[in-house]
Amino acid sequence: MRNVIFTGILDRLLFTAIVVGVLLAAYGGLRYLDLSNQLAVNQAAQIHQEGGEVELESKSEAHGLMAADIERRRLVTEQRNMMIAGGVGLALLGLGWLGYDILRGRRRNMASSTESD
Repeated sequence: MRNVIFTGILDRLLFTAIVVGVLLAAYGGLRYLDLSNQLAVNQAAQIHQEGGEVELESKSEAHGLMAADIERRRLVTEQRNMMIAGGVGLALLGLGWLGYDILRGRRRNMASSTESD
């Protein structure tokens, strides 16, 4: 009886890990793509990607570029965090799937051993 209850709880936990893994991987991937699109239109990111230097004509232009660079750094940091979140989601998905597969194999072995008795 105790083994059945433990197996039921473990089954639910593994299914929850699979669902959370899929949701986290999907969220991380979609957010990563959204941040990539935001970086594509960021002026400082474009200058940084080209590796060029900019000659500024006024202080307001310098302040605008500085604000764009601060935004670029925030976007890059958040993009890295979303990559980590997607990886954690994929790891949860894999672990949940592996655990569920092992649990299913044990159930088959227990069912075949009870049938042979």
